[in-house]
Amino acid sequence: MQKIKVVYILNNAPNYRDVFLKELGKYVELTVVSYSGKSSNLKDPGLRENYKFIELKDKRVFGISYQLKEFTALNGDFDVYIIGFDIHRPFRFLNLFRNKRVIFAGLIYGRNEKNAITRFARKNIIPLADGVLVYSELVKEKLSKEINKPIISFNNTSFSINDIIPLPFHFKDNELNLLWVGRYQKRKKIERLLDIARRDKRVNLRLIGPGMKENIFIEKNDDNIEVFSEAYDDELNNHFEWSHAVFNTGGAGLMVMNAARFERPIFIDNDSHHGPEIQLAIDASQDFLDFGNENEVDELVKKCITNRIFLIEKGSQLASVMKDKYTIEYMAQQYMKAIHGEWE
Repeated sequence: MQKIKVVYILNNAPNYRDVFLKELGKYVELTVVSYSGKSSNLKDPGLRENYKFIELKDKRVFGISYQLKEFTALNGDFDVYIIGFDIHRPFRFLNLFRNKRVIFAGLIYGRNEKNAITRFARKNIIPLADGVLVYSELVKEKLSKEINKPIISFNNTSFSINDIIPLPFHFKDNELNLLWVGRYQKRKKIERLLDIARRDKRVNLRLIGPGMKENIFIEKNDDNIEVFSEAYDDELNNHFEWSHAVFNTGGAGLMVMNAARFERPIFIDNDSHHGPEIQLAIDASQDFLDFGNENEVDELVKKCITNRIFLIEKGSQLASVMKDKYTIEYMAQQYMKAIHGEWE
């Protein structure tokens, strides 16, 4: 049986998205059109398999892309067009007029979601497609109040079911090992983690990711704080096995998935803008608190040190929910529903 020919244009296809694209490429004849991950400080995969890849060169003026190839590169004998929804890239919307089945996919809501142009695009451009694939149930519920089109949540992740590796805990009396992995960004409020570790020497902290060493200043007495530029594969596994929990003191995103796949609980700030991956933490009943409140944070640290069962149960619950419906296999199933027009 001949595979459906699908072209998918998205902003970036870095290594963490490549895993999903490979999976989707098992079921359709897939062509991916995207910009280099390097342009957004992301790591590109060394080898792309199961799909054809067309790389674009970005052309921007005042933040708006004027890359006509977002339309012309998608010329071809395709059955279905999947378009990453981004109002800053208007030429990709020309693909709506090809008289083919078109599906929007993406975050949909960002930090500028209340902007008049953004609201106009959601209410007037998105309905031109056959349907929408969104990152989470929260996004689906929100968007369904604005448009009357089929919507499927694919539960965004970057990990296979085989990547879920529960790691044993190694506890020492009167110690709490905290880990944070990701790019350094102001909205992540990493400095709050430094404050926690400096305030309570029972806390050992490891910060891992691009930009960490350049932006984190280690003081002379910070002997319980370590900073790493990057960690992958076995090295990352070792860091998570060392850890007891993840404190997400600012905006949360794929860090939720990383914590889940190693069966580590995640505690999340309740007053920050989060990515759609927060849905997993909600579904798995993880704790949300005000990381700007020192008393509240200190109580959490005390509970984590005195009640180890609390950490183990929270971590187990997070991994269990992820295994059920937050894997790239699940994502591919949801994409295939939309590709076949089997809207819920």
